[in-house]
Amino acid sequence: MLPGKWQLFEYYVEIGDNLLNIKEPELLQQKVSMLIDFRNDKTIVIQENLDIMIFKDFVGGGWLRNSNFVTLVNNEKHERMLAFQFDASKDQLKLLKKDSKGKIEFFGFFKRVG
Repeated sequence: MLPGKWQLFEYYVEIGDNLLNIKEPELLQQKVSMLIDFRNDKTIVIQENLDIMIFKDFVGGGWLRNSNFVTLVNNEKHERMLAFQFDASKDQLKLLKKDSKGKIEFFGFFKRVG
């Protein structure tokens, strides 16, 4: 169920002691978007303009799946990897990444597109 294009429509991020929830109307109003293309050949392309550090300069590479975790690899050299817990159904994908202290770095909700 993971391969395909997924469009972000809501996300959570913890900044300091605040848990921010950004919903689709705010994303549209601020012209903020994220599209992840999980390809069948295990490559990935990410198009985003979020102001979130974990995705800074992360545009594509590969992806690996292990149980309920998906790891995004920034390039073929494996210089930078992001591991997320995920849950995917036919029409919705959820990606969760926490830091070592348990703070939410990113919890995104995506809908399948295309």
